[in-house]
Amino acid sequence: MQIAHPTQIARAPQTNLRGFARLLWRRRITLALVILLVAAGVGIGLVAAPREYTAVTRVAATASPAASDSSPNFTDLLGTLANVAKSRPVLEQVQHALPTRSVDQLQDEVDARVLFGTVIVQVRVTDRDPKVAAQVANAVATLLPQHDPTNGALALSVTEPAVVPHAYSSPDMRISILAGALLALVLAVAAAVVRDRVARTLDTVDEVAAATGTSVLGLLPRPQHAEGMAAADSGGRDFVALRSLRVALEFASIEQPTRSLVVAPAAPDPFGGWLEVNLAASLADVGHRVLVIDANRVDRHRHPVIDLPGAPGLYDTLSGTATLEEATVCGPVDGVAILPIGNADVAAPSLLEMRFRRLLEEIDAEYDVILIRSAPINDSDDARIMAIDGGLLLAVPSGRVRPHALDLAMQNLAGVRTRFLGSVIVGGRA
Repeated sequence: MQIAHPTQIARAPQTNLRGFARLLWRRRITLALVILLVAAGVGIGLVAAPREYTAVTRVAATASPAASDSSPNFTDLLGTLANVAKSRPVLEQVQHALPTRSVDQLQDEVDARVLFGTVIVQVRVTDRDPKVAAQVANAVATLLPQHDPTNGALALSVTEPAVVPHAYSSPDMRISILAGALLALVLAVAAAVVRDRVARTLDTVDEVAAATGTSVLGLLPRPQHAEGMAAADSGGRDFVALRSLRVALEFASIEQPTRSLVVAPAAPDPFGGWLEVNLAASLADVGHRVLVIDANRVDRHRHPVIDLPGAPGLYDTLSGTATLEEATVCGPVDGVAILPIGNADVAAPSLLEMRFRRLLEEIDAEYDVILIRSAPINDSDDARIMAIDGGLLLAVPSGRVRPHALDLAMQNLAGVRTRFLGSVIVGGRA
């Protein structure tokens, strides 16, 4: 199989609005929880909030027939009258009639103003007791003529006495619910954005393609059996996905051929080499001779096919303590051979830099494809070293790689003399 750099697929940029909508959909659980919490808080607040009732009385002020031409301006007189209605002398008399309220309380409860465009002074009284509210409003209206600041220039008459209110005026349910809904929406969106920035992982083709700037060659669902051979089960779901990845690699084999392909995970491999082993079997299924080299020194969990503790392997071959023939074993299917990790714990990491290219030259003619399982690209330089003059396939474990980690991986690949073929999502949703 010849592998070449694929033509990058141009993707239309997503609009900010669509991207924002997708963000909210990803964090819909966070949105729902915040909305429910705010709604519960608003509901508890409304239930616990004290109810207040407002009583209103209106006093008409007309020019007295006995008023002289030198009387002050009528509008000014009305304003003065409104101020007198809530003045301390008036409220002290009200307090004598209603000793359950202090003068200071009455000053907070009583409000008087002139209705615009009229000769009406409106007195509003807000109290927790609806009967007290009506009594205070009527008492103020009754006492107002005794404190007439106009010296008889205005004739005062109560046009609308206060009645006991049946519905509370505070809290205002409609305004409170509307404000609570707006607050819940703002907080929910803010929480979703923060949550997405802090804990977001990549799990869709569009997200990975946008982050890497290249095409996604395959999306493999989570393996039904992480230690199995899905490529050997032609009726299985994983078999179809592996075949699609193999075909994508075949179509990428037009220019600049190379037989070596480094499979570098963007995060620790949760499946222990399942991808490399099954991709090798899928390639062998169409007649390729494939060698799988396990060069992942940091992974302690391995697929049973490459997990050969104590057996000589790659690092034994590089260090000269074993020959390639001694270290290579037969794979799980015809056409596949395995070169396990070997004794990597005592071998110097610099062996890869010094002797890996020479090893590939020795075995190049024996195999059509050499699949190299590498350590995570952000944890080690091994992938970049082994991919020089070869190809590299980035494996992205779905739901385990954050955007900044993938950005760092792409930065680590920048400037390396290798062909980045694209990426494959492992464990994603079709």
